[in-house]
Amino acid sequence: MKKTIFTIFSFILVAQLAFAGGIVTNTNQSASWVRMMARDASVDVDAVFFNPAGLTHLDDGFYFQLNSQTVSQTRTVTSTYPGLNNSKYTGETFVPFLPTAFAVYKKGNLAISGGFTVIGGGGSAEFKSGLPEFEYKVSGLPTALAELKPVGEQAGIDLSVNGYSMKSSITGTSTYLGFQGAVSYKINEMISVALGARYVSASNKYEGSITDISVINGTETLRADAFINGKAVPTLNGISDKLTQITQIPASLQPFIDAGLGGFTLAQAKAAGKVDDATYNALIQAGQAIGISDPSALTVEQFSGAITQATPALNEKITKLNSTAAALSAQANALADKELNVEQTGSGFTPFVSVDFDLGSIGFSAKYEMKTNMKVKTKVINDDFGLFKNDEEVPAEMPAMLALGARYNAGGLKLQTGFHYYFDKAAKYGKRNASDEFVTNGEEVNINGDKTYLSENSIEFAIGAQYDINSMFGLSAGFLMTKTHPNSIYQSSLSYSLPTKTLGFGAIIHATSKIDIDLGASFTSYDKYEKDFTAYKETYEKSAKIFAIGATLKL
Repeated sequence: MKKTIFTIFSFILVAQLAFAGGIVTNTNQSASWVRMMARDASVDVDAVFFNPAGLTHLDDGFYFQLNSQTVSQTRTVTSTYPGLNNSKYTGETFVPFLPTAFAVYKKGNLAISGGFTVIGGGGSAEFKSGLPEFEYKVSGLPTALAELKPVGEQAGIDLSVNGYSMKSSITGTSTYLGFQGAVSYKINEMISVALGARYVSASNKYEGSITDISVINGTETLRADAFINGKAVPTLNGISDKLTQITQIPASLQPFIDAGLGGFTLAQAKAAGKVDDATYNALIQAGQAIGISDPSALTVEQFSGAITQATPALNEKITKLNSTAAALSAQANALADKELNVEQTGSGFTPFVSVDFDLGSIGFSAKYEMKTNMKVKTKVINDDFGLFKNDEEVPAEMPAMLALGARYNAGGLKLQTGFHYYFDKAAKYGKRNASDEFVTNGEEVNINGDKTYLSENSIEFAIGAQYDINSMFGLSAGFLMTKTHPNSIYQSSLSYSLPTKTLGFGAIIHATSKIDIDLGASFTSYDKYEKDFTAYKETYEKSAKIFAIGATLKL
């Protein structure tokens, strides 16, 4: 199989399992976010992640918040590649429990916070029927083996191939855990600042297989490697051996000619007992094989000359048969069952700084996260495809991010808005150039007409509102849109980025003076993307749902 079948593994699962946020960054870090979509100017406990400087607005005390999200994603790839048994491939991701946890100690002008997040990935992507790339080469087997049919007919053996079947699957698990800490300080009644860092621990696991590649031969379905090695190659070798034996006939007849029997026809030689029945029949068949209608009427000398004249053409056929048999044997090895089991692990640090401006009923925030310089080290457990290098370190960087937010409180109405700018072009996502070197997304690679993997950086805009019905209960809703700018070389059936629109809604319940409960749900739609290839198209689609619950405790 070509390497393109599995060129899906360098950091792609983080991209595919990023549930909300940039291409590889999760920003769905609290149930409050799920129900409201915009939390960048938060002054609640989830500000540990969204607005660390805003934690100075909390009342003095210790706070603990635990959030759980249930996430499901569906990805659909449709291909118009000719000859496929299936045109639509579906991948499913289901994460029953995606946790985040935040803790804050606030005293006077100082707040110390810590948090646990799943900053990237967080689940498994399972494609039970594989992907179109898995099938492209296999679907060409009937065409590639079409020339065997007339060759087999010469030997009376059915070598026709009328279709194919196969089993393929790929499952990838990716989790990027974030452990962060920060110190926040209120400089005055208007300005607060925070400084912190996040330790990111990355773990990827890829398991894939292509098995039972088969061809339909007449009324039988045979494993492709068994058909080739057990039927096609022996037939080709058998024909080649027979043709080789024909080229050796002139040498075997020369003693008859030297003995003065060259003028005998083959029929006369048999009648005179000069050749036995087996030899005679073999000579007749050999003559018919090179197109002589009645070999028995030719003299031994004429027959030998005819064979000698046909030998160059026979040698060409022998060479072609032998080379075809060798190529088929090599192909049979490629069509044997193949398994993949690879793990990647690594870690990195993300320093960040935050500032919050409070103007009473209006507030503004800004947070800048630096790029996470990180590589994951590859451990090859089993790789029949020969695609991974054991102990190779693959860049798995998370981009720098600028987050801006604003809030407005008016009685029972609370409004928030947020803007995210991801510096994707300056980060390495495990993508390679034509020389197999790792490059940043914005570095020129000039592959298939595209100069870079990403044409621009990614952006997000969100707006949310909460209305407190009474002192115990509030309703909220929000809207988020994400715009990424991948070039066509970035997009593939297992690694694609699509602009999104997300609607979230939910409620907050002030159960007691010390306990708050957040409930939220969000639904994300993705823009469809069509990628044109030379003779076919692939269409990429995706949808996602999140249900979340969070509990905040003040001690």
